[in-house]
Amino acid sequence: MAEAPIPDQVYRCPQDLAVTPVTLRRVLLVGSCLLMEWPDFIKTATPGCPCDYLVFNNTAQIPSSPPMPADAYDFQLVQIPLRSVLPDGPFFRMSYEDADGYEKLFEMAKGRLSQFLQAAMRWNLEYGILTFVFNFQLPQQNPMGRLLPRYDLRNFVYFTEELNKHLDTETRKFNNAYIFDHDQVVATYGRKYFQDDSIWQSNHSAAIIDLDFLYDQERVEGAYSASTHLQSRVPEYIRYEWEEILAMYRTIRQIDRVKLVIVDIDDTLWRGVAAEQSESELGSEALEGWPLGFAEALGHLKRRGVVLAIASKNDEGRVAETLSRSYGRRLCLDDFAARKINWQPKADSIEQILHETKLLPRNAVFIDDNPSERAAVKAAFPEIRVFGPNPLLWRRILLWSAETQVSSIPSESAARTETAPAQAAGQNRDVFKQGLASIAKARALDRERQRQGQQMSRQDFLASLSLAVNLIEITDIDDPGFPKLLQLINRTNQFNTTGKRWTKQECMSAAGTGTRFITFDVEDRFTAYGTVGVVIVCESHIVQLVMSCRVVGMEVEIAALSEILRAIQEGGFGSARASLEETELNLLCRDLYERCGFNGGGDEWIRPVMPLLEKPSHIRITGGLKPCSAATQRLDQPHA
Repeated sequence: MAEAPIPDQVYRCPQDLAVTPVTLRRVLLVGSCLLMEWPDFIKTATPGCPCDYLVFNNTAQIPSSPPMPADAYDFQLVQIPLRSVLPDGPFFRMSYEDADGYEKLFEMAKGRLSQFLQAAMRWNLEYGILTFVFNFQLPQQNPMGRLLPRYDLRNFVYFTEELNKHLDTETRKFNNAYIFDHDQVVATYGRKYFQDDSIWQSNHSAAIIDLDFLYDQERVEGAYSASTHLQSRVPEYIRYEWEEILAMYRTIRQIDRVKLVIVDIDDTLWRGVAAEQSESELGSEALEGWPLGFAEALGHLKRRGVVLAIASKNDEGRVAETLSRSYGRRLCLDDFAARKINWQPKADSIEQILHETKLLPRNAVFIDDNPSERAAVKAAFPEIRVFGPNPLLWRRILLWSAETQVSSIPSESAARTETAPAQAAGQNRDVFKQGLASIAKARALDRERQRQGQQMSRQDFLASLSLAVNLIEITDIDDPGFPKLLQLINRTNQFNTTGKRWTKQECMSAAGTGTRFITFDVEDRFTAYGTVGVVIVCESHIVQLVMSCRVVGMEVEIAALSEILRAIQEGGFGSARASLEETELNLLCRDLYERCGFNGGGDEWIRPVMPLLEKPSHIRITGGLKPCSAATQRLDQPHA
């Protein structure tokens, strides 16, 4: 009997039925910077399992092949940021009276979500990689107030719920893809320890971080970190979510699968011993609480396709009468495919049940309140799993364990437990049904691909954003843009062509030898993203390019490079040179120069400046750059 609270780590994913540990070879992450902490966690939590991480935002074009051969990955996690689906601009100033406006906003968000999911699932479509797709976490409260309508699109709790429904529908159109219910995991353990929507805007939809603390050190009164105020438990939550993902993987791979549940009767299906109690004693009080919960759990297992059986030392007539009188239509003897209600040793009864159902001991679970009976059965069948001391734990173990769950419910699965002789035929029907379901799903996906072809293309979508990129050269450390420049260089990992960190002194020194520091701002018709990128150039050498993951997928880096190459050409240089150093995290930009027509490999890439790199047609450039030369203003001198 458990004498302590259930540990949080196994609360949602019981380990009582797990026998074989999960061994992973490699995992792939495709998502925004909100997954930044996951690679290090996975490496620590699952030793020997490398993790590749590709930052994905907007309609980023995922490379044709993953970093390693597709069959090297056990699964991939795909996470689409809500902020990309629902940009800040459209909803910040919407009138509450504009119900139609919220409907249009929702339709726009659905369209963007479908588009982004299609792009993010490239490796699932092309290679069939098993994929778990994060859903969005619901806001903790309606930002308009708790007294206003709950199920209304003007309530962003409901708005997000409806987006999750759409995401689930879209995900089911892909093969070998499943929703990972991130929101439910967070809700189980408490939103207030994880979610940042008490500080950040609704569509940020992320975990509590201390980023604000870094920016607020110059205040008159010092600010505390968010994790101090909000008792952040983010690392623990990542652990809980990882356990949930491993449970899903166990179910899909059918690791330690439970196909048969055998139960005792007295003090198992009801409280007490039927033969020793009167009808009044076997009334509703004998069933209220855990017995009804346990009975309902058995019903759910049957609908999943698990075979139910009884092994009890009892009088069958008395049991049938008591079960009928107590449970009525909720649970009856016919729900159990095999029944051994007699006075034989239970090990003998279970041997007969296994023979009739054609199942192995390692696929069976035996539940009995008597420790002697459990020990005898375990001695006879070492591979059978047994439990029973605490009935308050049974329902959770049976329903929530990965080993009893299934990835789909074939239409005839319930028929498997109707009669034991039909067991083998039932299994064959299930396989056939699953095959038909797979074919139907594939055809639905083909139809969806055709529909997607009729919808807005990626290029049309980008054109609809009305993107503008403004390039600004920073030549003065007192320039208001210099702190952001330095911050981007030193905090950007995923889209950083060399990973080099710079100090203020290094910037000043480099400028004296002809190095230029150029930032670029981005805005579209929805959002002003601010300064999102830095390009460091020395004469005709592109020393480093860094860019925020917020604008990945919009091709703004190509627009910035087209202007840089123009400035190099106007400075009289015939070719441009670019440095690229692979780091552990910069997978996202490793093909940048190849995409822009550079030749080479490794650390250095070369490109003739003519013909000039064509600017993406959906982007408008504002601002201008002087031709590149060695004579560049020092950053420690006043801006000319």
